[in-house]
Amino acid sequence: MTSAQQPLPLGRASFDFAGQVVVVTGASGGIGSAVADAFGDAGARLVLHGRREDALEGLTRKLAERGVEAVWVTGNVRTRETAEAIRDAALSAYGRIDILVNNAGGNFGARLETLSPNAWNATVEANLSGAFHCATACLPTFAQQGGGVVVNVGSVSANHAHPLRGAYAAAKAGLASLTRTMAWEWADRGVRVNCIEPGAILTESSRFAAEGDILQRVERYVAIGRVGRPDEIAGACLFLCSDAASYITGAVLPVAGGPLTSTPADIDLVRQPVDA
Repeated sequence: MTSAQQPLPLGRASFDFAGQVVVVTGASGGIGSAVADAFGDAGARLVLHGRREDALEGLTRKLAERGVEAVWVTGNVRTRETAEAIRDAALSAYGRIDILVNNAGGNFGARLETLSPNAWNATVEANLSGAFHCATACLPTFAQQGGGVVVNVGSVSANHAHPLRGAYAAAKAGLASLTRTMAWEWADRGVRVNCIEPGAILTESSRFAAEGDILQRVERYVAIGRVGRPDEIAGACLFLCSDAASYITGAVLPVAGGPLTSTPADIDLVRQPVDA
């Protein structure tokens, strides 16, 4: 048996990230702050990015109260300059980068024919180009260290038509493809790259968070029967960055409470009571 085939020692695969440096973009709230919390609780040192300075300050203060080291950087990941500032902040504070979680993005509703070129570009740049900028900015550091892990946060919208969210869905589909290409091109430098595709996740900014009965209508389309929590996305992220996932790269993992049905009519049938 070669060294590559040797199993992990018992107890080796864990969610212990003590001493590792984790960069999380879009950490101002929602999924991003949950990911930061989870890595902090697992012992990591953090570099937090977002566009809301007050939110980043609050999260950093909360983490410090639990003994978690964290620094933060503001800026728009649509620009290469912000990506390089994030990398430089990590190297200045800690001297290394072990994990990059590309979570920053944005979404708003509009029909394609009413979507301005500026709105299209902004959506694609935030959800696709930002991950490219941050990952390529960190790559030389990963290569010099002998490896690293990238997790791109996509969306199940990538896999089906998403009326009123066409630019967002197209960008997330591109992110899944980019993940697979990064995984191949960077494998020889010890870099693993995977993508998580959340489904309906309840956050303060979720469009169904405070809109009448839309939450209940969304939940009908989820096999598990409820929307997800940000910490459930964070758990998947920790797994993909852990030793337990050491042989996983280029994967696109839906975290959506179940697959979509072939037709909405199936939902009414399957929700009917089952005779004992």
